[in-house]
Amino acid sequence: MTQKKISVTTNPESCADMFNNTRWANDFTWKQLIILGKYFEPFSISHGGILFNEGDIGGTMSILTKGKIIIQKDGKKLTTLQSGYSFGEMSLIDNQRRSASAIAIEDSEFISINKEGLKKLSQDHPAVALMLVLKITQLLSQRLRQTSGQLSEFID
Repeated sequence: MTQKKISVTTNPESCADMFNNTRWANDFTWKQLIILGKYFEPFSISHGGILFNEGDIGGTMSILTKGKIIIQKDGKKLTTLQSGYSFGEMSLIDNQRRSASAIAIEDSEFISINKEGLKKLSQDHPAVALMLVLKITQLLSQRLRQTSGQLSEFID
């Protein structure tokens, strides 16, 4: 992969700042964002870089904080994500292989949490972990409803 950690010395406040520049910040207080900043890691990737390929082993969820990425399946573009959008939620929850590929179409930055980080967050700060999982569940539910609506257009 061509992604790299932004800084080994990143502190929770700077990660919280990255979080704060997304729509995810609306659901958390600043104190909660700092807590989340202890468990998310910041990364960057250059234009054209592959974050992951369909079928790769997963286990991480990310929130795009700068740039754009495309999500594609079987070589077909499903969507373009921009700053504030998340990806990889299913992989974090079910630890299954990636259902699609993610490719940076601009130099991009994102913050990621893996399964171990989520587990540690739930042990250290269960209320914040629950809020995060509820937010993820809400997003997955919205996407499922949208997909169901799109699918119904093709079924007579």
